[in-house]
Amino acid sequence: MEDRFDLIFDLRAFEALDEFALLAHQSYNLENQGDWFGCFRGGLYGMYARLHGVREHYRAVHSWLPRPKLSGAELDYQLASIMFNMDSAIECFVYALNGLGNAVAPQDFLDVTDSNKLKRVAPWNIAGDRLRSPLGGYPRWFPSLAAYWPTKQSLLERIVEQHDVSKHRTTIFTGGMARQDPPAGFYEKLGIPDDPVVRAPYWPMKEIALRPDPKSPLAGRTPSAPEGGGLLEDLADEFRDFIATIGQKVIEDATEQIQLPEPNFRK
Repeated sequence: MEDRFDLIFDLRAFEALDEFALLAHQSYNLENQGDWFGCFRGGLYGMYARLHGVREHYRAVHSWLPRPKLSGAELDYQLASIMFNMDSAIECFVYALNGLGNAVAPQDFLDVTDSNKLKRVAPWNIAGDRLRSPLGGYPRWFPSLAAYWPTKQSLLERIVEQHDVSKHRTTIFTGGMARQDPPAGFYEKLGIPDDPVVRAPYWPMKEIALRPDPKSPLAGRTPSAPEGGGLLEDLADEFRDFIATIGQKVIEDATEQIQLPEPNFRK
């Protein structure tokens, strides 16, 4: 049961992408004009760090610990941290990909040597949004990624909304359901009697409800069912699958669309 709450990300495709970028930046291939490779790898490693943060904070709210469970303030901190790390992981991914794009077709991506251009690196670059068109480099050089990205717009918007509200407005933890599956001998080792009132403070979370439309004004907001905004656990599973999918699509796009003068490392 515990493994269900260990959010493991499949990063093998990104490791292959890193290897491809390392090959691309060799002097006998695309070189390293403007230190695009530093931007790529910095963004990629930033994404790794944020995904580690998602996993650690997610585990913290769901694990059986030999102490009373997190307070409401701690739970909100953990939930807000999960949303920050999810949102930031996506941003870091785009920053990395923009770096690789600069190696191939700098005119189609945002200039990594221009600080004002770098401020515009954002998820909308890949497939656009309601107000902006995507950068031309993504449908040209990363076509399957660009086609897939809009299909997950709802997921991306929910993450951004929850993060924005937790960062700028208010708490986002509203409640949920506790776990009732302690490890064998858990209470006995802690000397906790068979009394639900005494044991309840040790129950970690099983499900965390997300508020629907968290940016709407509190005044006039109608009550919603607990599942109205969905569950963190469902969102986390979808996010984990999203990360694996974009990794697979981007390495397939890169190896198919970017032709290197020398496709193998020199000995």
